[in-house]
Amino acid sequence: MRAVLLLVLLGSTLAFSQPRPARDTADVGPRGSWSVGVFNPLRIAVHDRVEFQTHPLLFLVAPQVDARFALVRSPLRLTAEAGLSVPTFALRLTKGYLFPSWATSQNDIGWMLIPRAGLSLSGDVLAHDVWTLKADAAFRVALGPNSATPLNSFLTPLDLALAAPLTGFRSRVGGAYDHAFNDRLRLRGELNLYVTGSQGNLIVSGQDVGPIATVSPLVLTAHLGVDIAVFQHSRITAGVLWANADQGATRVIEGSDGFSERVRVRSNDFLPTLDFIWAGF
Repeated sequence: MRAVLLLVLLGSTLAFSQPRPARDTADVGPRGSWSVGVFNPLRIAVHDRVEFQTHPLLFLVAPQVDARFALVRSPLRLTAEAGLSVPTFALRLTKGYLFPSWATSQNDIGWMLIPRAGLSLSGDVLAHDVWTLKADAAFRVALGPNSATPLNSFLTPLDLALAAPLTGFRSRVGGAYDHAFNDRLRLRGELNLYVTGSQGNLIVSGQDVGPIATVSPLVLTAHLGVDIAVFQHSRITAGVLWANADQGATRVIEGSDGFSERVRVRSNDFLPTLDFIWAGF
């Protein structure tokens, strides 16, 4: 925390000619530009219309690369995205943690490919504000026997990250608005609707209650965060993520007739987000 405060103080002493550009839009950076965060992916523009991205921390155990191609540049920007990942090795390393019952069983995550494709559309508002619409989908291509099952971890962002390899499918439609207050501070709001593959049925006391109580594959998330400019091109990002999902929770409700019944309710997760993103040209 002291390091973060120090970066903010140092950044506050610098004068910037304009705000940092909006993040996660349809824009592809100029050739040679790059950015990377502790949690945000490494992005490298190899051409004014082509950008590659990957997560350095995960690449050795879960190789993954996305390519972004700028189809339309101005005033609206339309970008196509295509990617491929191989998550098997990383999932097998977590057998005793994410899948505790598999630590001593014969169940295993099979080898698989996860292709991904999507589109992003962005436009400008005022001088430095940007709106963005996104749609993408990822699905599982099994390369052999596979015992993968939905995680149902009760931590929705983790379930979403593993939805494609464990349920076979994940799609998203969403939008974001990025507002520049001044040359140092941006505010970004984002709303997304996800649809995953089958999440299975509700488990009660270790028993599958059957299709009468299936877990909904619909997930709604929202994120609100601020970007604080530090140094010439870098920034600190901090915010709150809200996720609404069916985690099998129930609640007892008393009706007007005085009788009570147990009904299914959706769960809400609130998680803080924090990152430092380096950038260069």
